[in-house]
Amino acid sequence: MVLLSYSGGAQVATGAVDELYTQLRCPLLLITLGGFHNGANDLTHAEHLHQLTSANDRIEQIGTWIFPQRWRLLRRSAWNQAVRAGKITVHRLDPATHFGPQSYISPTAQLPDGRSHLARTAETVIAVIRAHHGSTLAQGNPLP
Repeated sequence: MVLLSYSGGAQVATGAVDELYTQLRCPLLLITLGGFHNGANDLTHAEHLHQLTSANDRIEQIGTWIFPQRWRLLRRSAWNQAVRAGKITVHRLDPATHFGPQSYISPTAQLPDGRSHLARTAETVIAVIRAHHGSTLAQGNPLP
């Protein structure tokens, strides 16, 4: 199961991991786009979390500053345990912003290669899912 979240939806997605795993017993792949979350939710039952972010996303950056669980100093936080376990992969979508005309999902903002921010974001999400399913198949596990 893929949970794709945007902004504060990352808090909902990370918070749903335990219950979804308990009820469905299926692999859970999380993809956060500009994910704003507190880092307190246990990601033990998530197979992986792909964090799509940008240096120009001030909203997502604020979350890493205001929530102590996201600080590296708090090594026992659920977020930092997931980081140490190798469950977090960061994908840079620079120069996108969190919202507005240069946002991740802007159909008009153009990259130097001519693609829109929206096209690149969609391509990245699709590539992450395909790569995950490919690695799942390569390990001999069925698709969720």
